[in-house]
Amino acid sequence: MTLMTQAGLPKTRTLAISSEEKTQRVERVREVLEDLGFDALVLFHPERIGYLTNVIFVSTERPMALVVPARGDLGILIPRLEQEHVKKAPEIADIEVYPEYPGGRQHPIMHLRDLLNRKGLVGRRLATDNDGYGDVNGYLGPTLSAINSEGAVQVAREIVDKLRQVKSEAELALIRESCTWGNLAHRLLQKHMAIGRTEIEVGLQATSEAILIMLDTLGSAYASQSRGFRNPPVSASFIAGANTALPHGMRRGQGLKPGDAIITGASSDIGGYHSELERTMIVGEPSAEFAKYFDAMLSIQQAGFRAIRPGRTCADVEADVQREVAQLGFTELTRHHTGHGIGLEGHEPPFLDLGDETELEPGMVFSIEPGLYVPGVAGFRHSDTAIVTEHGVEIATYYPRDLASLIV
Repeated sequence: MTLMTQAGLPKTRTLAISSEEKTQRVERVREVLEDLGFDALVLFHPERIGYLTNVIFVSTERPMALVVPARGDLGILIPRLEQEHVKKAPEIADIEVYPEYPGGRQHPIMHLRDLLNRKGLVGRRLATDNDGYGDVNGYLGPTLSAINSEGAVQVAREIVDKLRQVKSEAELALIRESCTWGNLAHRLLQKHMAIGRTEIEVGLQATSEAILIMLDTLGSAYASQSRGFRNPPVSASFIAGANTALPHGMRRGQGLKPGDAIITGASSDIGGYHSELERTMIVGEPSAEFAKYFDAMLSIQQAGFRAIRPGRTCADVEADVQREVAQLGFTELTRHHTGHGIGLEGHEPPFLDLGDETELEPGMVFSIEPGLYVPGVAGFRHSDTAIVTEHGVEIATYYPRDLASLIV
């Protein structure tokens, strides 16, 4: 896929965050470190590492860690098998490689101490997103505090996470692109739904077709930010029947039948960024009872859209939605908050919840998905990806929301 330059020559389009923008992120982190009096930030979480660098990896029992000094070159701890991937990140000058986990003579985290020591950071004041590598695939090892016992370690995830909350124009472009391909996957999902077909076979068919169309359309512009099939480039799925009355209901083995309620989900991974699209549907003509709850759900979600604007808080949005639910008389049918942040992760802070006083700012992105869950009837939940703008909200997902368009 190409764009045209002013000279009329084709320019390759890359659906990824530029190295220049990631360098700017590192500099912003360093400014925060200086302000807070930290000598360095140590990151273990793959999304936080990927936010600041071009290193993309899958968390396994083999620990990895990025070291961001307040001054000086970036450093990274990696297992030997990740050496080739780190070569794609020339911004990292200091690389500490260990053989394997659990390893032999020296535990991998002691190699992190070697890296810190080489950078003059042992015994200094360190910020981190976690005091050591997490409980992943059976990993066990010393904490960061233990290997820096001469200094101080403070968990400060917010140093990176606050930066992640407000998206740049480049990030928003990737999220909007994600909405486009999630929309296609959902269209194919609805197309293939039919009496007797199971959730698994329909979801697999729609996902496979959407992947092939997306890759054929985007070509070399698409660069996957994951490995294998655990996180496909685009996907769509659904649950049906009584399971929809559970917010996270499980798929069943039987095929669709008349009267089944359906809750769908579709998304795509574009440059590591995600969107969220969910719809409530039904097989055959809806009953008056189904239509009543469906209309109420639409009203409640609309209250969420209206509540979003800069200067308000996440708690304000949730309060507005809860008032709408109460006015409709359905408070006992709610099971969760209005929504969550979305970006590099499907769920990330801040949260549209009474307990989150984060102030809304232009560039923040949320799912808006208040739901009603009616035992013995169905669950009712649309989810749309919403971008906070200077004056309100942009709904980036655009699949039809009305009941007539969502009948199988």
